[in-house]
Amino acid sequence: MADLEVLYNSECPICNREINHYKKISKNNINFIPISTETLKSWSLSEDQAAKKLHARLNGKQIDGVDAFLVIWDKLPYYRLLSKIIAIWPVKNISNLLYSKILAPLLFKLHKYRNKI
Repeated sequence: MADLEVLYNSECPICNREINHYKKISKNNINFIPISTETLKSWSLSEDQAAKKLHARLNGKQIDGVDAFLVIWDKLPYYRLLSKIIAIWPVKNISNLLYSKILAPLLFKLHKYRNKI
């Protein structure tokens, strides 16, 4: 079993496309898990919490947001260098700000809108 698990919103076209790309290049060393009633229980998250940002578990430790991307990218070919660059203090702070204040809220808002239709 993979030591890295990634919980993702399979209903989000952008999220799904990105995760499918990761699946193709991951060589099965990451377990990608779509959000469902069962997975929400095992991750101790509500549906909204899970859909608001990316979540991962590395060796049982739960990680979210930019830190989740960093552990994913560190395990993927072509992305390892990106994970090292983003992990540098000022770059990581800016990335956290962009992700948590702009990108993740926008994707969540689109998710809620799609669910209303």
